[in-house]
Amino acid sequence: MFMNNLWSKIKNRVDKVPVKEELPIPTRSLCPECREIIDAELVDENNQVVMHKHCAEHGEFLELISTDKGFFLKMRRTHYHRPARVDEPHREPERGCPYDCGICPGHKSFPSMVNIDLTNRCNLNCPICFASSNAMGRVYELSWEQIDHVIESIAALRPHPVLCVQFAGGEPTIHPHFLDAVRKAKSKGFSQIQVASNGVRFANSHEFAEKAAEAGLDVVYLQFDGVSDDIYIQTRGRPMQESKMKAMDNLGRAGIRVALVPTIVKGFNDHQVGDIMRLAVENVETITAISWQPVSFTGRIDESRRREMRFTTADLARELEQQTGFMDMYRDWYPFSIVSPLSRFLEAATGEKMAYTNCHPHCGCVTYILVDKHTGNAVPFPAFLDVEAIARSLNKKAARLEHYPWLKKALSLQLKTDLKKYFHPETAPEGWDHEKLMQFIDEVIHLRDIHAMDKKTLKERNRSSRFGIVMSAAMHFQDLYNYELDRVRHCVVHYADPEGNLYPFCTWNSGPCHRYGVEETYSRKTAAREEAETVNV
Repeated sequence: MFMNNLWSKIKNRVDKVPVKEELPIPTRSLCPECREIIDAELVDENNQVVMHKHCAEHGEFLELISTDKGFFLKMRRTHYHRPARVDEPHREPERGCPYDCGICPGHKSFPSMVNIDLTNRCNLNCPICFASSNAMGRVYELSWEQIDHVIESIAALRPHPVLCVQFAGGEPTIHPHFLDAVRKAKSKGFSQIQVASNGVRFANSHEFAEKAAEAGLDVVYLQFDGVSDDIYIQTRGRPMQESKMKAMDNLGRAGIRVALVPTIVKGFNDHQVGDIMRLAVENVETITAISWQPVSFTGRIDESRRREMRFTTADLARELEQQTGFMDMYRDWYPFSIVSPLSRFLEAATGEKMAYTNCHPHCGCVTYILVDKHTGNAVPFPAFLDVEAIARSLNKKAARLEHYPWLKKALSLQLKTDLKKYFHPETAPEGWDHEKLMQFIDEVIHLRDIHAMDKKTLKERNRSSRFGIVMSAAMHFQDLYNYELDRVRHCVVHYADPEGNLYPFCTWNSGPCHRYGVEETYSRKTAAREEAETVNV
């Protein structure tokens, strides 16, 4: 008994305090010039968090990590470390992280989402895009056999289930087997099937949206730069606001939910984050989430320009507080891993493997907004729920269940009591009581079953409910200037290549940029590229 209690205490401590909670923090990064691994340190400079790093060949580099030290440290303090590795890594290490992706045994997290780039072709020609076939001079496009193999490979990953598959590109909806790919993914039982899209095909054809819904598409991650055409003219070379709204209308009528995906650049569109949030609140029956993406610099850019344009998650929290009036920068936001205690508790209570969102606390943050569709009132969950107390309670009870499974009934009853204790009805929206809270918890637990409903049933269910929920999530993808190897090793958003090998997002698109090698191996030259090479010869 003594050894069991001792082990339980040690396990809880490892789960809850895996990271140093004060600055300075040593880390490992990459040189932006030669991309070699170098030592780095995160330090406090005037209440901001800055990365200092030195390359023996290319000198000193300074990079802004967070504009608010307190916000940054809260993400570390409330992080729940819960390692969940892939059972059978695909590649043995040679050079080490981040070069040996595929994925290697050094990776410490299981993927929550896996992206499949169906094609690099696109039905737009945006001036800011570096991934299109026009820019690359090569067409990268998966065959049906490759798509089928990749989906099967993702479904076979163990020991945890992959929550969702997202088809990406290029513009994935123009792939000739896009609908077939959605059907295939749906047949494998993933909780959610998504597509990252510019929305053009959905805007132009309600029939196409209906076909996508019938195939099993759950969510469209809609490229969404702002709420006015002056933004789109600069980013996409044309006005697109009307097209975005039409896409949302067609998708909503088809029963497909929308997640807005704004890439935010300081001094460019950061003044519109409040308007984007209000748009989501006003359209909560269609818009299920906003996936904020603070700018990641894909090319070389000097320090002064980076400082002008760099937008961190702390900036987002501050701007939303100032521009909406109902959000609080320090109260509302938590690291993605704040939900890990719930997964741990359910796994201990049911004996079934659950998905874990174990990304690094520097990767991003999340909150949930409860919307009363009758009044338009929007209230973040942390305004009426003690999120940290609930997470601690869940983690403690999960640890006990792991060692004493016969306590399941008693601990489940205790949890219900705790939820009532940590719920503050006086600050909740009118009509949202303890019973509604328990119903919401039950829906989170049975999320997979809810997504398995047919689209008409799900649409009617959402329409008839007085309350809607918008997830507001920020994922600050890395570039060569703010790169941290420990973030890479904890990445939960992966890409799969045509062989089914996995690559963390920030090694696929930055750092070693494995995307380029994969596309070079599996792509064919465009006619324009072949003609240019013939002329040069």
